Amino acid sequence: MSLSRVQHGLSRAELVHVSHPRWPLPLRGSPRLLRISVLDASFNPPTLAHLALLNAPRPPENGDYDAKLLLLSVRNADKSLKPTDATYIQRLEMMHLLSQRVQPNVAIGVINEPTFVGKSTLLLDFLRSHLKSLRGENDIKLELSFILGLDTLERLIAPRYYPSEAEMLNALRRFLSPAEENSLVVCARRNQPATATSDDKLKLAKEFIDSGRVLMINIGDDESTYSSTAVRNAINEYGLGEEGRKSWGKYVPESIADYIAREKLYVG
Repeated sequence: MSLSRVQHGLSRAELVHVSHPRWPLPLRGSPRLLRISVLDASFNPPTLAHLALLNAPRPPENGDYDAKLLLLSVRNADKSLKPTDATYIQRLEMMHLLSQRVQPNVAIGVINEPTFVGKSTLLLDFLRSHLKSLRGENDIKLELSFILGLDTLERLIAPRYYPSEAEMLNALRRFLSPAEENSLVVCARRNQPATATSDDKLKLAKEFIDSGRVLMINIGDDESTYSSTAVRNAINEYGLGEEGRKSWGKYVPESIADYIAREKLYVG
């Protein structure tokens, strides 16, 4: 199985589901540039905020992405599995339910790399190899847009995840430069006033925001406040019954709420 191959170090990245055999190419035609959105998250569980990010138009033109990828990392720089967490298999099953609410040309993948900068490099290599296997050539330019929330952006530009601030900036410039990896970061704004602390955390992103390589979008006043943590905490406090579901079911698609209840997830 693809997940097992990645977990056991036999592969750095794998696709576990594609909406059609030609993904990420469209069903018809072969564009010279493929613009792919990548939602890399823990999906523990997937929420309506994840769905809003996936269905948000491509900035700044408000166009469509050519393809979309839901990505689950089996190695996270910041998080370790807790006994009450959903297993990776359960998360992939919930991701598949979420993908059914996303426009066509979507895939689900797993990766063994903890940082966004590393994921960009690894995904580009993986996708170029995948495209070569589909077309027998390697002449398509790729533009990956990593879509994420503000908390994740703050971690992306936090020097503590790099050997030094200078090396962080060099890595981010390589990651975001059109002349190098040509990736973008698309970040959802929070529906709350900025604080001095959050402003300070974003100072190091100014260079990339000003150059248009980090783009801010709105995903909805309610959706921007939803989090997987809030879902887990509400389930732990109020339970999975009909009354308890009123406290957490509003944060997730109905199919995922049904799955959580059926699998009895997040109960302490």
